Amino acid sequence: MTATRTEHRDKIADARNVLGEVIARARFAGETTVLMNRGKEAAVIVPFDFYERALEALGETAVPAATKS
Repeated sequence: MTATRTEHRDKIADARNVLGEVIARARFAGETTVLMNRGKEAAVIVPFDFYERALEALGETAVPAATKS
């Protein structure tokens, strides 16, 4: 059986204005938000567990970026 996931699509500027809501949808409802820039997909906000499973499925490891001093 294939699982389905609710997907929202928002312009980046619109998502910026309600970023807390976008994050809450990912964190608590497991919903993704596709960020659109000039009508094209630019990025996706996904639940953290989804991100971890994607890395594992791809055989990749996240490496923290260097912090600015």
